[in-house]
Amino acid sequence: HGRRSVRFGSPPVRRGRKTDAMTATENERVTPVSVGTARSSGPSVQDFLAADSRSVPESLLDHSSAPQGATDIPKSRYIDTGFAELENEYLWTNTWQMACMEVDLQNPGDHVVYDVADESLIVTRTKDGAIKAFHNSCLHRGTKLRTDDGRVASFRCPFHGWKWDLDGNLVELPAQWDFPQVWEQPDSCLPEAAVATWQGFVFVNMADNPQPFDTYADKLIEHFDRDFDMTGRHRAFWATKEVPANWKVCMEAFGEGYHVIATHPQILEFTADENSEYSIWPDSPHVTRFINGFGSQSPHLAELTPQQVVDAYMAFSVGSGKGEIPEGMRIDVPDDANPRAVVADLFRQAMRARFDADLSDRADAELLDAVLYHLFPAFAPWAGVGQSLVYRWRPGPTPDTCFMDVIRMAPNPDSGEIPDPAPHQVLTLDQSWHEAEAMGQLADVFQQDMGNLPKVQAGLKSKGKRGVSFGLYQETRMRMHHRMIDGYIDAGLDARQGTNSWLTV
Repeated sequence: HGRRSVRFGSPPVRRGRKTDAMTATENERVTPVSVGTARSSGPSVQDFLAADSRSVPESLLDHSSAPQGATDIPKSRYIDTGFAELENEYLWTNTWQMACMEVDLQNPGDHVVYDVADESLIVTRTKDGAIKAFHNSCLHRGTKLRTDDGRVASFRCPFHGWKWDLDGNLVELPAQWDFPQVWEQPDSCLPEAAVATWQGFVFVNMADNPQPFDTYADKLIEHFDRDFDMTGRHRAFWATKEVPANWKVCMEAFGEGYHVIATHPQILEFTADENSEYSIWPDSPHVTRFINGFGSQSPHLAELTPQQVVDAYMAFSVGSGKGEIPEGMRIDVPDDANPRAVVADLFRQAMRARFDADLSDRADAELLDAVLYHLFPAFAPWAGVGQSLVYRWRPGPTPDTCFMDVIRMAPNPDSGEIPDPAPHQVLTLDQSWHEAEAMGQLADVFQQDMGNLPKVQAGLKSKGKRGVSFGLYQETRMRMHHRMIDGYIDAGLDARQGTNSWLTV
């Protein structure tokens, strides 16, 4: 599978020695304490929280840093077919992934086809109201039972007509007299994957004996269940786009604020990009977090007045985004004002007018900041109470492509009339986010990111540089994710060879 050229660290040996991923962990033990401890000048996220105009959720005060060393990441991990095959076999089949939302499975027979890597699952609502996930493969000759989402009374193979009910029981087999080894055996049911539901999302795991979801995602569950409940929201937007880059290239583009200075310069006047906070909790390794503060200027700029910061925020959020504020909407800001508090109040007013939602008791940070959690490997919900976003990434048919989902979760109106969930839009490689209906001004920002990704993917194939040099703090979560990927691959290879893995994940 090409392991020798693509691992994270020194070259691996399959048997008789520690893997290179373990060597990387050992190297970290002798790394100077100073590695990954440097921070940008200016106020930190915790400083912003201390000055908030409202009481701040306890979860935002829970932050943790865990340096991940300074080793370059082999670029072959993004472009090598052999490494992609290892991920397909051992990562995507053994981790918890968001497959759909419960709102997509309201009635018996409602189902969503979840495709990831080489696998496909049918996630469905059974007659008794339970949610199950069946492997989407006929037990006769492997034909996919379903290729589209929808509602059915049973799952019937289009090739020879074998049929299973909503509980996965084989109920019809044409010419059953010729298949006594199937019809009369208890293992004729459709194989199932593990299912968990949380905050309106449905998660699946194809491992034979997966780690329980509530321990796998413990820090995410703890924070959201206490402070960021999403059950009072509805899906206001959902689009999937095929992207011309490896799934890790795409995912990593949305996991740090370091790229803002070059990619999104239009937001520097009200975005504390380099002051972002990145958390890794060693006791909850599948969950990390990135917080980018808004309503405060970038440390890359000369000092701005509160008026300038608020004007820039207004021009971007309600204006043209080019420095123009609609007539009558500009407000006077005192020189001693906290611009974060000012723009947070403007946001509260806008959400009241648009969604009839009362956010008067919510902290400025909840309304303004990009508080982006990440559940390894590829589920990332924002924790804000405004129009929170949810990201999902999946590998494409080659290492050079992937699929990215963007979902907007808007607060339910106080009137109690919950809008219907937004339908699913699918964008091809050639389409832009601007072609997704109702994405609004977010499309401009996303297209700036999309403009980078094919250039990254192409540049990774250059012979000029062999590795990816991640930052020691701002990109430390990326380093950890690569080590986690190695852990799953090593565990799978060791299990295949009949040995125990060195890493508990």
